[in-house]
Amino acid sequence: MFQTLQCGMPDLRVTKPSGLASSLFFHVYSGTNAIGFAQLSSRAENNHRRSISRRAAFDDAAPGVSYCLKIIEVSQNYRNKGIGSALLDEVIGFCKDEQVVSIFGEAKGDSEELRRWYQGKGFDLDSVDNIQLSF
Repeated sequence: MFQTLQCGMPDLRVTKPSGLASSLFFHVYSGTNAIGFAQLSSRAENNHRRSISRRAAFDDAAPGVSYCLKIIEVSQNYRNKGIGSALLDEVIGFCKDEQVVSIFGEAKGDSEELRRWYQGKGFDLDSVDNIQLSF
């Protein structure tokens, strides 16, 4: 159930879903303390975003599941230590393994810093900070 979170900090563990569902939760623990989490939600469409074009390699792919990254959060005392990045890597890896078509959402917070962070993880962003990563 628990796996080591690969972020350079000792004794951090992550729990991941065991398969696809309408809501997916990832939790990060330091000992018995929950210090971070991510939530994804599936739905047929995201009516609150402008579509970002998909990569050409996937234009002919069979329809699949897409997930909205609702939130990714790390406790304040644990921020800027690579935990959020490692957690997002876990989310992306899980989605790839489960053959999810894309992850989308909205970059909330310090816009420029988040834009660079998501772009560094391979996400496309539009002019109003909607994010999308297609596999």
